[in-house]
Amino acid sequence: MWTRRMFRIGEYIQGLRATPSEQLKAIVQEKRYPVLLREAALRWLVHLAPVEVTKGAPFAVRRRLVRQHHRV
Repeated sequence: MWTRRMFRIGEYIQGLRATPSEQLKAIVQEKRYPVLLREAALRWLVHLAPVEVTKGAPFAVRRRLVRQHHRV
């Protein structure tokens, strides 16, 4: 069962798929954007990060490593 929150984050993820990494980084850093949009942008940053940054770790660890790498 999809909740409204799950549906909205799915829309944000779909909408950000063609966005360059630098713009995704700017979205994650800006507090004026909604939390779900920033979360979707961070998911794309994690997805696009090279293996040298993520080290093949599980998603939660990869997310922390990407945040440290991009300083967001």
